[in-house]
Amino acid sequence: MLHIEDISMTVPNEEFPLHDRRRYPRYYVTSRVTLAIEDESLKESIGIGEPQDISLGGLRVTNLPSCPNVRVGDQLGLLLLDGDDALSLTGEVVHHATDDTFGVEFRQLTNQDQKAVGEMIGRLHARI
Repeated sequence: MLHIEDISMTVPNEEFPLHDRRRYPRYYVTSRVTLAIEDESLKESIGIGEPQDISLGGLRVTNLPSCPNVRVGDQLGLLLLDGDDALSLTGEVVHHATDDTFGVEFRQLTNQDQKAVGEMIGRLHARI
C-alpha cells in the first residue's frame, strides 16, 4: 500500500535572474510526493524518486537511486502522486547538472494534462 506523507511547497523569496529561461514559475516541494519513472524507449521502470520542484513546464527529480544512469535526451514516463490524484505524463530529460538531480521538461501535454498539473500545484501550494 502506498502512503503519501503530508505535502508542502514554497515559492522562493528571491526573484529569478533575468537570464532564467523558465516560462513558468517553479514551486519547491518540501516534503514527500511520489514520482514513479519509466524509461519510455526501454519500456521499463527506472525507479521511484521525488520532485524537488515543479512547474507547468516540468520538474526537477531527486532521490532516484538510478539517477546516474539517466541521460539528457532520455524520454520518460512519469506517474506523479500527490495523495489526491495521480497524473500520468511524459517528459524529456533536459539537464543533468548534479549527480543526484536532473530536470525534466513535460512533453505532449494536452490541455487537460496542463490543467491537471496546475490543479496539483494549486493543491500542494494550498497545503503550506
